[in-house]
Amino acid sequence: MLKNCSADILKEISEQKIGLSFNKGERLLIQGGEAKNIYCIRSGVAKTEVSNARDRSLILRLEGKGAILGLRATEKKDRQPLTVTAVENLQVCQLNADKFRSVTTKCHQLRSEIMNYLLSEIRYVEMRALSMVNNSVKERIAEVLLHIAEVYHYRQGGSSIHVHLDRKDIADLAGTTKEQVSRIMAELRHDKLINFRAKHFKYFDIANLKNMTEARPIMQIS
Repeated sequence: MLKNCSADILKEISEQKIGLSFNKGERLLIQGGEAKNIYCIRSGVAKTEVSNARDRSLILRLEGKGAILGLRATEKKDRQPLTVTAVENLQVCQLNADKFRSVTTKCHQLRSEIMNYLLSEIRYVEMRALSMVNNSVKERIAEVLLHIAEVYHYRQGGSSIHVHLDRKDIADLAGTTKEQVSRIMAELRHDKLINFRAKHFKYFDIANLKNMTEARPIMQIS
């Protein structure tokens, strides 16, 4: 997002940022809360979720290194539309939202990148809605597993990854139940598409998981 900014703009942002740590389970942003800060993840993983009036949640996606959080509340009067919670311990850069808005008024390139980001967010939500309506539960869980592999930087033939997600988190990502997640993940393990023990994922058959979903790729933003 900052790639086309001038050296002066980058210097101003660098001088304003603060390095912070968040432990697993801590919230960076709370749905309905004030739009005070913007965060960029340096390391770790967070989840973004939205809740309805009955406090039922849908996890929209996981966010890893390089993700920028809080941009969707772009005006002073805005409230945060999402809750963001640390799934793993996080190291982040924090920018005051008012100061960030001040910087954007000076940099056309940054405003353009923010607009592209927000348009991508709209497209992402559209595709997620299509997935919930049209894709089978098994396809949606395969999408989630691919998303996990991407965010945790899984590499075929590399070491296993430890994922601090329980079955409810995976169910909320896929829009289904914990029971369905357990059943379908057992099927996928039987078919040798994944291998896991507890929260350690030892193997993902990336190619065949993609074959299950490639007609309708949902989890990535283009």
